[in-house]
Amino acid sequence: MRLGLYIVASIVLISMVGIFVYTINPGNYTIEEFGLSVPLPIAVWVIVPMVILMIASMAHMIFYGTKNFFKFKKWEKDTLSLNDALYWSLLHEPKPHKFNLPILKQTASLLSVASIKVDGAVDDISDKLRGALTLVSEIERGEYVDLKAKRIANELSSNNPLVIKNLMNRLEKDENFIEEVLQNREAYNKKIFTKALNLFAQQANFIKARKYVKVFDKDAFLILLSRVTKEEDLGLTKEILDEFITHLEANLECADYLMISTLMMQHLSPDENLRLWREYEKKYSKAEIAYLYLLFEYEMIDKAGEYLDEHHEDEFKRFRALYDLKKEHKKYKITDLMNIRHICDA
Repeated sequence: MRLGLYIVASIVLISMVGIFVYTINPGNYTIEEFGLSVPLPIAVWVIVPMVILMIASMAHMIFYGTKNFFKFKKWEKDTLSLNDALYWSLLHEPKPHKFNLPILKQTASLLSVASIKVDGAVDDISDKLRGALTLVSEIERGEYVDLKAKRIANELSSNNPLVIKNLMNRLEKDENFIEEVLQNREAYNKKIFTKALNLFAQQANFIKARKYVKVFDKDAFLILLSRVTKEEDLGLTKEILDEFITHLEANLECADYLMISTLMMQHLSPDENLRLWREYEKKYSKAEIAYLYLLFEYEMIDKAGEYLDEHHEDEFKRFRALYDLKKEHKKYKITDLMNIRHICDA
């Protein structure tokens, strides 16, 4: 019962009882205690206990009402904290939150280290949570969302999966952003940079890629090189190729040199390619097999024999076996003795 209504009802009841008693007996009654004499109408003596009871009840109601008020405020505050904790967990950026009620401390505190993934539609949720779900849904669909406009860009870490996916989406839609990432490598997550570099390698020519040679990795370089054809050289020159190989030398293995040499067959004449790889095999020991492979591929058997004679007989054993066979039967190919993927094990 509301306190105001209780007071009004109590006063009405007390008044009715007092009036009723007074109409029956309007006389006085005197109480003498401790040398004091208190003469009051009988009606007053009847309603005094009722007044005391009303005051005591009011004090009781005020006490527990105040207690429940503060408890409700705790619930209200914890509900807002819970809503906020769910919001950040939906955005995969869990944050610590303080809960006042023990029952929530024991359960909702888990949200400070948890990310939530929602499958399916959800009804009857707060606008804040609905906004988070909409944001996540848009990003997962491949759309780019301006997080600055949503005022949460500074709240999400660079390693947040939503941030990474969102920037991945932007790379697919904004070619200018690709170069922005390449120019500011340290400002972006490694996954973002790697995708930007691979997309750039799928689109750019060597002239444009030359200014980014310092940030290229082996995979991106091979993607770019694989696009070279006899009809379209993508601006590739020996000088540019030298720059890339010099930069990547520490990461290039025999199989990489072999792949590069075969890709260059699409761009250079046999003499040009052999001349190039004769130079490389002198500079890079891991390029020797690539040069030897080209000699056999171009049917330069005599030069292959001269090259084998320059090395110890324990080296290139399969190539030596192929050389002996080629001298007797020219129809043999290198793939008759070894899988091209395993040539570097020869």
